[in-house]
Amino acid sequence: MTKHVYSMVHVLVALSLLAGTGSPAHSQDQEVAEADRAYVAPAMTEPDLPTLPATPVLSQDGYPDCREDFQKIAAPFDKAEDTNRCTVLLDQYYAEVLTPFRQRMIDHQNEISAIYTSRVAGKMDYSAKSRDDFYAAMMAEHGSSDPDGAHLETYRTLEARYQEDRAYLQDRFCFNTGCGGYPVPEYAVVEEKSEKGGKVKTAKKSKGAQKCKKSRKRGGLLGGILGGVAGNAAGLGKVGTLISSGVGAVLVGEIACQLTEDEQKEAAEATVAVTKEEEVGATATWKSPTRAGVSGSSTVTALNTQPNGRKCLSITDVAIIDGQETRVSKQMCRGQGEEGYTILA
Repeated sequence: MTKHVYSMVHVLVALSLLAGTGSPAHSQDQEVAEADRAYVAPAMTEPDLPTLPATPVLSQDGYPDCREDFQKIAAPFDKAEDTNRCTVLLDQYYAEVLTPFRQRMIDHQNEISAIYTSRVAGKMDYSAKSRDDFYAAMMAEHGSSDPDGAHLETYRTLEARYQEDRAYLQDRFCFNTGCGGYPVPEYAVVEEKSEKGGKVKTAKKSKGAQKCKKSRKRGGLLGGILGGVAGNAAGLGKVGTLISSGVGAVLVGEIACQLTEDEQKEAAEATVAVTKEEEVGATATWKSPTRAGVSGSSTVTALNTQPNGRKCLSITDVAIIDGQETRVSKQMCRGQGEEGYTILA
């Protein structure tokens, strides 16, 4: 009996020792295993990425379709006047539609770049993949908004049409006035009294128009409007060149050639006066110091400031000579830092 009890005790002690030595070892192994595990960041929800602004769109509607209107007119100088009218419309379209659209595309590129820089780049609220994807989308939109990008395809089409139409009108102007190497037309438009007492325009040889024809043939004071907002003023190439200094820098040939030197000076001073005001509607009048029936005016009809700081004015000159009115439009521009406005032709 005693021997049996002793054996049972021995067995219990042995089991106790085995359990005691094994439990601490197991616990330590568990702690090491947990410590060796890699850190797993808690799951988080990304905020929505910014939305890129809508791409500016240029419509082809509104382009002046007046290029061939002069064909409906018979008299050469009336044809030339109509080409001037259409040229004014084309220049206004370029200054008021095409140039601002290019600036809008530049602003669009700057805006989407700023969104990425200030709201996405380096922001740890977004994953690296989200930031990279947004950057790729932003750069694709930026590239499509470049001058040769897909978003400016309509702009390039309209700009090419503008340049082509304008060059064509300049050529037709010279064809009908005798500039640019073309012969002076034999027939000029003169007004005659009709049998009913009214005035009608007829095309016939006119000795009275020779002075103006010679002025055109010499190349002096030629159609100032042909420079307009285009040419070097708008970065479109050498469409025109500056007219000579003096009254030629501010007067248009169709009016200047009908005036004496003193009258030209008065008319030029009126133009200078309205350019100094730089305000649509500004008007200055003048009167001949020697002829009672001669007077005129200059009026600003439009003002445009281009992205490069150049300002351009649309001005209508009127000359009244012995009751007959001559009305001509012209464009005058002043570069940033320049003092005065000059016609471009």
